[in-house]
Amino acid sequence: MGCKVTSVSPCIIDTCDYQKWQEITRNGSFSDSIQKARESILGSIKEEKVIYQDTFTLPMKRNLFGLLVVPVYINHCLCHFILDTGAQISTIRQKTLDKLGLKKKNQTIEVGSIGGKQKHLDSIVIDDMQFGGIAYRNKAMIVLSQDAFSLRFGNIDMLSFDGLLGWDVLSTLDFELDDIAHECKVLKNRFRFPNPNMIPGDFPFLLVKDEKGKVLTFGFDSGSKRSWLGEDSMRKHCWEEEQEVKGLGFGVHGMESMQMKMFKNVEVYVDRAKIRLTHTISGPVDMFDRFTFDGVFGNEVFKGRRIRFVNSKSMILLV
Repeated sequence: MGCKVTSVSPCIIDTCDYQKWQEITRNGSFSDSIQKARESILGSIKEEKVIYQDTFTLPMKRNLFGLLVVPVYINHCLCHFILDTGAQISTIRQKTLDKLGLKKKNQTIEVGSIGGKQKHLDSIVIDDMQFGGIAYRNKAMIVLSQDAFSLRFGNIDMLSFDGLLGWDVLSTLDFELDDIAHECKVLKNRFRFPNPNMIPGDFPFLLVKDEKGKVLTFGFDSGSKRSWLGEDSMRKHCWEEEQEVKGLGFGVHGMESMQMKMFKNVEVYVDRAKIRLTHTISGPVDMFDRFTFDGVFGNEVFKGRRIRFVNSKSMILLV
């Protein structure tokens, strides 16, 4: 499996194409699933956000699995969270709750897995979570099962993270993931973008183009090291299939074994980048009602580069 990214002339999304997809996602679970999950966990409690600094920079590193980790404070205790745009609700591991002496709520929430299975997971309301210059009071989170998230080598916990910082937080910010300087930067946008390429909603949704100029739909999951493609899109776009493979998916339910297909080559254009995916596996692209993605990008597409999420202007830039 491989990914090659090269700089090209800007890929412009036509206004009519943008408005079409904006209308398709206006109603249904794509635009309200985060809020419903948050309300289910919080009940009558109100979640609050306090901004102390509107711009700041945090150190960011890749762990053993190629995932991006940043410091987050839970009740003033330093923790390490994975930046996961593919997680709709931020999560915390059971072992971290035990370490901090926190008790989960007697409230579960149904969450879909990467393999398409539904499962009820425990939840918690955190008194105080701080991400750089922003504090969150009464932060709703899902609890990651200790059994599902256990990968040990002797006495070493190979999954050395405390939680996932999800799209419920990240979608409210303009931020840049810099894989050159190894920094996560929350920014104040000062630019106008007449042709946006991201549809606002409860999952990062990009409009991209193939080599023939046709508009395709891709999600973006920074919590995945590798990209994946939809099987239906393979037939629709005549992508060449190589073979069937068995692989492991890793999501909020832990590890899942899945049967996958592998595609030979797919080339798409995003902002000022041409992304060539080779030997790429298939995976779930129907996370929401009424539509499916053609594929989902993993964080491999900006390895050694920078990606900027300008949520205030519905724009993703590959720098």
